[in-house]
Amino acid sequence: MIHRFIISLFLFSACALSAEELTLWPEKPPQYLEGAGPEVHDAKKGSYRNVTLPSITVFPAPADKRTGMAVVVCAGGGYGSLDWKTHVIYAAEVFNQMGVTIIGLKYRLRPPHKLDNAGIQALVLLDAKRAMRLVRSKASEWGIDPQQLGIAGYSAGANLAMNLAANFDEGDATAADTVERESSRPAFAVGCATWHWRQKESLFKFSKNSPPVYLVHATNDGINGGAPIELPRAIKADLKKLGVPVKMDEFDVGAHGVGNLIPQRVAHDFPPAKWPQYLVDWLAMLAKQK
Repeated sequence: MIHRFIISLFLFSACALSAEELTLWPEKPPQYLEGAGPEVHDAKKGSYRNVTLPSITVFPAPADKRTGMAVVVCAGGGYGSLDWKTHVIYAAEVFNQMGVTIIGLKYRLRPPHKLDNAGIQALVLLDAKRAMRLVRSKASEWGIDPQQLGIAGYSAGANLAMNLAANFDEGDATAADTVERESSRPAFAVGCATWHWRQKESLFKFSKNSPPVYLVHATNDGINGGAPIELPRAIKADLKKLGVPVKMDEFDVGAHGVGNLIPQRVAHDFPPAKWPQYLVDWLAMLAKQK
């Protein structure tokens, strides 16, 4: 059985979000690492480490505001931690008020997994695919339109979002597990401060069937660490060649935290913190063009 429980998460704005957490697989996930020790939650920083049992946490939009749109959010942390509060909790606070349900993906990390860069990408791609399938299988229950289910990520989480946009599949129609019959293709993918070990070239192999991609980046990212802006620009160029809808918003402020929806930034109209509305508006424009 999938383990589920209800938790309440309190934000700096003093509003509470009701959230439901579900493990991605009913039993141990594929390539499960035995004997890795417990997951570590740093309550002060709002982060996770040592994740071996991937899960999703669902933050539903209020019923009276719900649009049917939902976003699986992948926190950043260099594949070594998850900056959950900054990337998932704050995103839920903003998007829920826009009628959008947020699903935080707690994907596996290194350590404890001892994998090279390609290995950790392959492992967490399994988690992202399963998350998309699981949400689709629960779409009617959660008031989600499967055609409006996307994925977004920050830094390493954006790496994962782009990886899924390039490597989704349509599911296995013959699978005994009905969740595995669902497609893992996101309706759209978002990369905030997209990172690939500080590289400038894109190694993502997109196709003409890749979903629309929205990129948010700062021109001052990658100067003292972070992610050079050449990477998302290369992703944009690749997608344009394929005829895949792509939009990139560049900002002169924000550095590697350009997409962070910190409450103070949102309250004071920090320009990069407006990207959720830019995303929704762009997707609405694409829908009208169909």
